[in-house]
Amino acid sequence: MLTLLIPITMLSMMQATPLVEVPASDAANVLLDRLEVAGKALTTFVGRVALEKQDALVGDNELRLGRLVLEQKDGARSFAFVFDEFIDANGRSDRHLDHWIYTDGWLCELDARNKSFTKRQIVAPGKLFDPLKLGEGPFPIPTGQPKSEVLARFDVAVAKVPTDTELLKGLTDVDGLRLVPKKDSGMESEFATIEIFYDHTTLAPVGVRLTKPNQDTTIVRVSMFQVNTPLNETDRAALVIPNPDPTQWAIDVRPWKPATESAPVVPTPAPTSRN
Repeated sequence: MLTLLIPITMLSMMQATPLVEVPASDAANVLLDRLEVAGKALTTFVGRVALEKQDALVGDNELRLGRLVLEQKDGARSFAFVFDEFIDANGRSDRHLDHWIYTDGWLCELDARNKSFTKRQIVAPGKLFDPLKLGEGPFPIPTGQPKSEVLARFDVAVAKVPTDTELLKGLTDVDGLRLVPKKDSGMESEFATIEIFYDHTTLAPVGVRLTKPNQDTTIVRVSMFQVNTPLNETDRAALVIPNPDPTQWAIDVRPWKPATESAPVVPTPAPTSRN
């Protein structure tokens, strides 16, 4: 099972973090201004995605390959990660579907190999939520986010393309940000640094490296991307939450509960046999 970049249990705590803006460098300020404007004009973003997780202690790497679909409509964002290949630390390839979807306040995972479906309502009903928002979303990329909010939670500087990772070292014509969580930001225990690289022309996010305090890293590379083009039938379908057959799938549905209350679990027992 894939773990998203920010654990779901941290989201409510992060949303309550107070904001105090601190100046960044001139170059970083200019880029944050451009990102705030470009993000408001974003309607769709699709591309091939590679996600690598590196374990600093044992030195193992795991790689997932698939595609990313993002849609912004009426101020709300939906996204899907559709992974169809997993390569383990020994280089063995396993092809199966692992489908993540966020839409209308629900974050879902469909794991076809294990026939499991998990659906969590991570936003209070009726509330708008940006899944890419730094300090709130499960996939932190500041695109369209107010600069003041970024500066309130992070020390911000310009980042150079790293040369020590195969996924990112070939990036060209990009602009980068290096973000260090501030004390009491709600993210300092989860991330040591966040490096994000944007296509210079479109400002599409094409590379991310997140480093934890224990030096474990998650690296994301987006390629063959398209910005603000109509979604095809396959990509649009990726944003639709499915309804698996409960006689064939293990289903776990968790409606919204405030952080002070324990979230209920409405499970469907796993079938004893599968066709």
